[in-house]
Parts: sequence; C-alpha cells; structure tokens
Amino acid sequence: AAASDDICGAACHEKMGPFIYEVTTTREILDFDYDAGTMTYSEYDVFEWCEDCTHEGMPSMSGDTDITQVNILWNTQRIGGMGSGIEYGEIFAKGMFAAQMIEFDISNRAPSIWASEDIDGMVDVFSGSLQAMGMDAVNASILAPSGVLSGVYSGADATVSDILNNTDIFFDYTDGILYDAVDPSTVDENGNGGICIALTCDIGPVLVTGMGAPDGGQVTATRAALYGYAGADEATVAAIDATVFGLAASKFVEHGGGAEVNNETPQLRERFQEVSGVNIINPDTLNTLLFDPNVGLMGSFEISGIPLPGMVVGLLLPLQSGSYFEAMETYNVGLLTVVAIAEYAEPWVGLGLLGEPTEFELILTGGQGTMVANDWWLASFGDYDPLGGTYIEIGLNRGDFGGMSALSAEKADFILNDPVIGLKSSFPAAFMYGELSGMTLPDENGEQVVWDDAYVANLYGISEDAAQALRDWVGNFYFDTVMPVLLNFVTGNEPVVTMPISNWLYGWNDAVNTYFGFFPWVSLETNDTYYGSGGVSTGDRSVYVVSTSGDSVGQQLMQGYINSDGDGMCDYDYDSDGAFLGYDLECSENQTYGMTEHLPWRAPHREDSALGLLSDHVGNPVTSLSGTVGGIADADESFDVNLIGYTIANSEVGDTVTHKGIEMVEHRVTADPASNQIQGKLIGSATFVDAMPGALPVYLGADIDMKVEPLSNALMYGDVEVTFYLDLRGVGSMNPDFDSTDVHPVFVINTFSEIEDDQASDFRAAVSDNLGPTGWTNFGGSVGGTLAIIAYAQLAFYVMGIGLIGYGMSKKDE
Repeated sequence: AAASDDICGAACHEKMGPFIYEVTTTREILDFDYDAGTMTYSEYDVFEWCEDCTHEGMPSMSGDTDITQVNILWNTQRIGGMGSGIEYGEIFAKGMFAAQMIEFDISNRAPSIWASEDIDGMVDVFSGSLQAMGMDAVNASILAPSGVLSGVYSGADATVSDILNNTDIFFDYTDGILYDAVDPSTVDENGNGGICIALTCDIGPVLVTGMGAPDGGQVTATRAALYGYAGADEATVAAIDATVFGLAASKFVEHGGGAEVNNETPQLRERFQEVSGVNIINPDTLNTLLFDPNVGLMGSFEISGIPLPGMVVGLLLPLQSGSYFEAMETYNVGLLTVVAIAEYAEPWVGLGLLGEPTEFELILTGGQGTMVANDWWLASFGDYDPLGGTYIEIGLNRGDFGGMSALSAEKADFILNDPVIGLKSSFPAAFMYGELSGMTLPDENGEQVVWDDAYVANLYGISEDAAQALRDWVGNFYFDTVMPVLLNFVTGNEPVVTMPISNWLYGWNDAVNTYFGFFPWVSLETNDTYYGSGGVSTGDRSVYVVSTSGDSVGQQLMQGYINSDGDGMCDYDYDSDGAFLGYDLECSENQTYGMTEHLPWRAPHREDSALGLLSDHVGNPVTSLSGTVGGIADADESFDVNLIGYTIANSEVGDTVTHKGIEMVEHRVTADPASNQIQGKLIGSATFVDAMPGALPVYLGADIDMKVEPLSNALMYGDVEVTFYLDLRGVGSMNPDFDSTDVHPVFVINTFSEIEDDQASDFRAAVSDNLGPTGWTNFGGSVGGTLAIIAYAQLAFYVMGIGLIGYGMSKKDE
C-alpha cells in the first residue's frame, strides 16, 4: 500500500498481542485403502479465542481488540472494478454537463421564452390597435407582424403613420424573422423539420442576442442568412439586422437574460418553473434543490480534488435505485414534485431512465446540430469541451497533459466502449497489468512485449502523445485517484480497515462485495464458518490423501476438497486422467473433487488461469506436496514440509539433542519471504490478477524448529513462527529488499507443541500408544487453512490444536 493510501512503515506501527486461539481440528476418514496403502480424510478447523491462555508469560489479549490493518481487497477491487468505475464515473461527468444545462436554462432559456412570448404578444397588441383604428381583422393580422418590426425600427417617438410607412422594409422578411426561421443544421435530408429559431420561438431571443450587435460584417451576414433577409440590399440588411437585434436583445435583457444564477437571482422560482414545470414555493427548499453543494442540481463538491456534481448524489443515485423517498427527504418535497424534478433533470444527464436525452441546441454556441450529455462526454474526453472551449478536469487533456490529445468523438467512443479493449469492459485489468509490470499479458503463445506509449498508440490507433495521456489517465488518474474516491463514496470502504482481531482472522463482511451483490464474507484464516456470520460456511472442506505404509508412511500424496457447504457445486475438478474440467461444476453432496498432487493454489489449472505468470510472481517453482511429511519423518534425512498450505519447504538436518530425556535429531525449516509472494493464495481470483504486481504485496517467511525421535521417526517437538510481510512501497512494486524499510511485518503467527511430560516419562510406551499409521496423534494436528502452520496428516478426531498467537499491527494515535 502506498503512502497516498495512508499506509506507512515501521514508524506508525506498534506490535500488539499475543492473541491466543485454541484450534479444534476435526477429521473424518473417507476411505482407507489397505491394498494401496493410502487413507483419504476430510478436515476442518474451529478457532476459539482463549481467555485464560498465556504465551511466554503474557496473557492473551481479547479477540475483540481493534486492529488497524491494510484492506487486503483494496487494490484488487480498484483493479477489478475499473470498467464499472469508469462507466459509473461517466454519470458524474454527464452530471457536470447537466448542471451547465440547468444553469443555462435558468439564466438564458427562461428569459428567452418570456421574451418570445412578449414579442408574440406585441403582434396581437399591434393588430388590435390597427383594428381600433378601423382596419379589418384580416388585414390587421397581416400587417401587424411587420408593423411590430417597423415600430422598433422607427423608434419610440414615431407616429402610427411613420410605423406603417416603414413596414415595406420588413414585409417580405417578417414571417421568417418572427415565425418560420429554423436552424438549417437540424433540417433532415428531405428538407423537413429543424429547430425553430424565430423570435417568437423559445430560443430565438437568446440566439439573436448571443450573436452580438450588428457589425456590418460576419455577425450581420450570418444572422441575415439564418433569418432570411440576406438577399436584400446592403442598406436594407443593415436596417433589418439592427431591428431584429434591438427587439430580441431588449426583450431578453428586460426579462433578466444572462443573469448570474445564485440564490439572489431575480425571479429564480419563476425561472426554474418555466424550464422545468416545477413550482418550488419555499425559498429554502429551492435553494437546497439548486445550490446545495452536496445534493443541488447545480451544486458541486470535491473529494481528493475530483469534482462531483451534487445532483448525482441527491437525485440520480436515488433515482437509479428507485429510492424516491430518499430524494424526497433530501429536497424536502413530495413524491410528485420529485418525479417532476427528475423528469426535467435526468434527461439532461441522459441515463435513459425517464425518456430520451434532452438535446442542447449547438447553434447557441456557434455550432451545428444538437448535443446530448453523451455527445459532450465523448467530445470532451479526448479534446476540448465543445461548449466551453477548454479542457475538462476529468479528460485526457487534464493538467500537464493539456494539448496532448485531440481525439475525435468516434475515437473516444472506441476507446471507452469497444467490447474487447474498451475501458468500460473488463480490459482495464489487462491495461493495469501493463502499467504495473511494463509488459503486456502473454498472448496465446505465452509471448509478452513491452507495454509503452508506442504499444498503446498502436492498440487504439492514436498518436503516442495521446497514448501517453491515456496511460496516465488510466493509471495515475483513474486507478490512483478516482477509484479510491468512488469505492469510498459508494460503499464506505477504505484502504485501511479497523476491526477486531477475530474478524481479521476469521471473517468480516466486505462493504464493496455487499454493495455490488457479490458474496460478502472474507477472512484470512479458514475457520469452519465466518466469524460473526451466524454460521455461513467458509466453503468446501479440505480432503487429503496420505500414505499409511512403507517408507512414505504419513506423507501427503494429494489434496482436494469435498462438497460439504451445501451449494451443490464443485468449485472445479479434474477428470480421471488429470485433465482440468472447469470451474463451478454441478456435483453431488459430499463428492470429493479437485484431487491433485500440487498445492491447490499452485495447481496447473491455477497457473493456466494466471496465464503462466503465477510461479514467477510467487518466486519459486515448487508446487508438489506429494511426499511432504506428516507426523513421521526420517530423522537422519532432509524432508519436505507443507508449510501453511502456501509453500513447500525443505528441512536442514541438525544436531542430535536430548529433550525431556529423549534423544532427538533437530531439523530446521526456513521459508525465505523473498521466494514466497502469497498474493495468489490470498486473492484466489483464478485470473491473471493473482499475478498482478503488487496488487496484494504480502510475503511469507517462516522459521521452524523440529525434533524427530530417530527410533520411531516420530515428530515430538515443533516450534513454528510464521511472519507475513507487507511491501510498503505500494501497488506495482515487486522484489523488495527485506533488509531495508521496503517491508514491514504485519502478522506473526506462532505455534508450539511437544510430547507431553507423562508420555516422555515412558518413551517406549508413549510411542506404542500414540504412534499410528499417520504419525504422532497428540502432536497437535493441523491448524490448516489460510494461516495453517504445518499440515500434519494425522488419524485423529476432534483433536485440540495448538494455540495460535497473532501479532497485529495497529497505527499509533496521532
């Protein structure tokens, strides 16, 4: 975990403990084959905190003691969730667009609508005046539109006669100016349709005003072309253009067009009602709805420098989950009002929950056609914001990368949405493998190539500058910054977690898994059930095949599982020839499956699922557990030990010593943490994520002192210390220097057992009474599972195991 994740080294850790647990190991014989000389049995452990136990004179600390430790799922959830996270993040991006649109509506669209209504009303008033002067209704209605324009042109002091005399200037162009003009970029190929931009239409006044005052040049020419008077002579064009602008701008400004939008904006309630149809009478309610930074439709707040639109939190997320009551409480409005607000705001975001996305008329910003939120996002992702003309803070051109990317909307769509290599697919995990390892994933031939700007540029068909910006966006922006914010914001999860040691070891309910509907329970140790779960099984129980005869007596031969958890499924299986059949296979209750001579997490199917990367990532090629000792070992020869279910270690023969009056041969077993990166077992994804550099940078080291009685070859003494080290340099780091501050021990597990005093007093009798076909039955049994110390395969039932001592690391108070 990196410093940015609030993880640091030895300076902010203190050693705590001992936490002592009694382990009850239950074994059930499934098969005893006398002819083959093998026994097959299942095994599971139950751990219980021991209140009265001591270790080296120290009493057991409570299992309820809170420990702050690295969240082992954090990095993998960031990696695995990136595709969904990018899609989720789009909602926030589109929320930014929607907030701009709502602000535009309140500032400009509402006043433009009022202005257009006034202009339309002026025609009716002028028609009425003409009729009052004796003109018939038909002619009055024909002359009134040009009369309104003539009145503006003639000035406030003009007489009716002056106005009527000047109508000829406008008569041929009035229909287009007031009623018929449309945006030519929105007319279909058959010449039909088109968004109305005439002065009596909603956006006419704001468009004309926004184009600017007449200049006798481009502005005038453009407006004349749009409103149909470009064919007039120069003087007439100038006169008409001044009139059109004067009428539209005066009315637009009169109604407060272009006003800054805040809680003091004049007619704020009326403006919002005009564009949304929702009348919020209470000023405080309206203020919260529009401006509250955390939930307001135009509000915005930052987490770790990332802007988040308030409407997403206050309205869209409740809307997506159907929690209308939550939104009602947030805004202090009734159900019908919330629905009406949503029917206005949500289409601006364009999620498709309440109809088609609302289109913004690009002619208002000098563009062509219309734009919905998704169009804006695709255009802004890899180039300028088409509305603001600047680079957005969450696009490829952010910060120092400004100007490096000039992607078309079509290319942005491909990068984001391609089903194979799009960033909203499962591909971001492969992308992050490249970023963290510097290499591509192996192809079908097992070949890898360098992952760099040139490779990414070729992958997506973009420039190397754009590829550099994209790589930084994925790795440093989205993975490092956005994903932690999203995971915390949505689920409350964090890179470090504080909970009781019993939860750490034996079970906790993960917030991310719970939120997204996955199986929620997680543990470091494999207890029979998850701690605090009310009896939820940790999965199918382990099955072992051991030798019961000859020189290999007591040695493990194979390991697998039994379908014991009641789900009717075998997690995976092999056929009789050892060929892998697949995952999640239907099988009968208590069916034995997945038997292999390898450590299950290092078996060939797991290596294949990790694309051949697992062994190199672990740091050693030794996977076979066949021949590892149980309770019996050759005192004079080196032997293999199945250590914790993680690795196979070899003993070093030592001196002959006397212990409890019995001559024994010492054996030393050491596991080098540099050769035992155990991420693949702890994560267990059965994908290349198990070999993702530094996704869970935990290493295992062990020191074991064993003593073997040479006549019986019985193991009579065992003192084990297993240490779990965390690479503090963060995700992507590999091969730490264990003599430096790169790593820090985060859990230490100790077990100890020896021949009992009363058995030692009569050694021969003790051997004959307790030495069965699988070894010294009172040695203490396996403490199995994830934190198992040595998997002794012994013929025993409900054997009380060795006390487990775990030293957790908790942060000092700051």
